[in-house]
Amino acid sequence: MSKLELRLLNGSLFIFLTFVIMNLVKFIGGVSAIGSVGKLGFSVSFIIFVLVAVNRSKFKIKLLNKVESLLILICLVLFAVIFVYLNRSRINLLPNLAFPIYFIFYYLIVKLFIRANLLESGKAALEVVKLNIIYVIRFTLYINFFVWFSLALIFNVNMFEIDGGFGGFFQDEIHFGLYMVTGFFVSFYMRFNSFYSDKSYFNLLLMIVYGSLLLYTSRNALLIVLVALVYFFVISRIKNWIYGIILLLTPVVLAGLNIFLQGLTFQRINEITSGRFQIWTYAIEKMNETNSWILGNGLFNLNDIVLKANVGKGSMYLDSLRSLSFHSSYLEILAAGGVIAVFLFFVVIIKIWKEFSSIDRSIMFGILIGASFESYLVQPFMLISSLFYLILLINSFKVRIVYKGDDLGYGFLKPIHSN
Repeated sequence: MSKLELRLLNGSLFIFLTFVIMNLVKFIGGVSAIGSVGKLGFSVSFIIFVLVAVNRSKFKIKLLNKVESLLILICLVLFAVIFVYLNRSRINLLPNLAFPIYFIFYYLIVKLFIRANLLESGKAALEVVKLNIIYVIRFTLYINFFVWFSLALIFNVNMFEIDGGFGGFFQDEIHFGLYMVTGFFVSFYMRFNSFYSDKSYFNLLLMIVYGSLLLYTSRNALLIVLVALVYFFVISRIKNWIYGIILLLTPVVLAGLNIFLQGLTFQRINEITSGRFQIWTYAIEKMNETNSWILGNGLFNLNDIVLKANVGKGSMYLDSLRSLSFHSSYLEILAAGGVIAVFLFFVVIIKIWKEFSSIDRSIMFGILIGASFESYLVQPFMLISSLFYLILLINSFKVRIVYKGDDLGYGFLKPIHSN
């Protein structure tokens, strides 16, 4: 592939991520709608173009865990279709059908990035592709941050929520916090990856800006970053994995012991989790009633059932909602695809984990912990989800190289680590 084609890939990722960001900009009329339609429309257009116009390469690039990944997508879509048939409700059918499209988009763009870099970079292609994609994400976030923050100031937008949280130009502390987390992670990756370290003042400034602003957003944003930093600077440097696990679980055990000793009530736990505990309880109760532990309901269908069943029962939070998030990616996956989807999801993560570098693991672990309290893993069009699935996919490919008529067979593009 030529440099022009590589630039087209960079531009495609930039456009997609910009649409993702625009989807959450509410202070200028029409921008959010453009982002919502744009990110899906662009993904579909990109997929069609690649399938029709891009020639097959002599590099046979295959995806590890392809079967498990396909089964997860099939489960989610199949259960959604079954739900529509049984309940005559098509409200969430489009999001369920759109869900696999984003994964196909990520799959194809990573595959093309690998193909573009393989000839020049050889065995180092994996690291080069990661750096290329991380660089594009960093550039996209920086440009959009500058543009939308400037416009928000010009339009005198109130960027603070009622509770004092800083929502930025999203006017939403949770989503803006995840934007800051993603921005911090890509700059952190550029600085501390073992293949190439960007020690520029510009990259350091980005880390400081993103890191400072996320302190004023949601608690979960701070948790994600803290977990990643502890993992990278402490856990990953412990050679004995048993000691690492003990150290990692110690804060969880101490927090549980603290809750036990204080004898926290349901109400207090619900306050600590910002209402999440009550939502989780409602969701589990409804799953028991509908016997949907094994076979799910498709994405967001159980959410609507839970909301409808509990509106008007004294919950000010639920009474004010038009749609409900479970605020837990794993509960969302369970409700959508049953225990089968949850099992397959962790099979994929565990099998790929050994392919991650230490900085990959740190970022991925932070995102996985944060996913316990937010539903972004079932929304692959969110920035933090894009980062998660792109890193996952980059480390999931193996390549068969045919060179001058000799089939060299399949092999993994192993990362080059200094640690």
